[in-house]
Amino acid sequence: MKRPDIIRTAEEVGLDLAKGLQFSIDDLQSYRTGILPARSLLVLLRKVAEPALIAAALIILPLFAAAYFSSSSQGVSLSAGFAIVFSTAGHIKELAESSGWFRTILYFVGGLGCLGAAAYYVTKIPLALYFDILAKQVWIADGRVTAREEEKPAKGKRDEVITYYFDMKDKRFEVPRIAFNAIDTGGAYRVYYLPRSGMLVAIEPSTLAREAEERERRLATGPVVRNLI
Repeated sequence: MKRPDIIRTAEEVGLDLAKGLQFSIDDLQSYRTGILPARSLLVLLRKVAEPALIAAALIILPLFAAAYFSSSSQGVSLSAGFAIVFSTAGHIKELAESSGWFRTILYFVGGLGCLGAAAYYVTKIPLALYFDILAKQVWIADGRVTAREEEKPAKGKRDEVITYYFDMKDKRFEVPRIAFNAIDTGGAYRVYYLPRSGMLVAIEPSTLAREAEERERRLATGPVVRNLI
């Protein structure tokens, strides 16, 4: 929970926000130039890969199980078991005659259920995020950020689900609760987000961003050497 009685420095707020959004303080140098750092790619790739892997498992695992059962029951190789499964799929009547209509209907309903669940998870693959990862481009915005929470009804649940947001003047980012609790709401921040998916990938107090830019300018210009007379 937030402790309004505790005053944190900008550096402490920045560290808490980095933990909440799972980015590294060292990666901010890359974010400030508008480039998605390599370490963030792994975190984002998991969000893309998870529904894709679940969809693949819902298709491959039942198919593999059916092929293994067919190969074991008929004493043939696993590859031959796959051939049996695919050939049987086009001959439902023959399957019903050998296994019975009850089992055939169970197989059919189970297969459709797996395909339907796989199709559902395919729709959950965030394609916009995938293309953001390929582009490795980050957009930057400065302004005041307000933390808000909204309660929304959830399907199949009596209790409402709380969703957390960071709001700017013309932008809204959904964030995890730990990031919501980390921010000093109403302060000035620099946000880094992906252009296609609109996902917030990093945020820091504006004072820290300006200080970092000033240090970069000083390093670029080099020390001033006075002429000695």
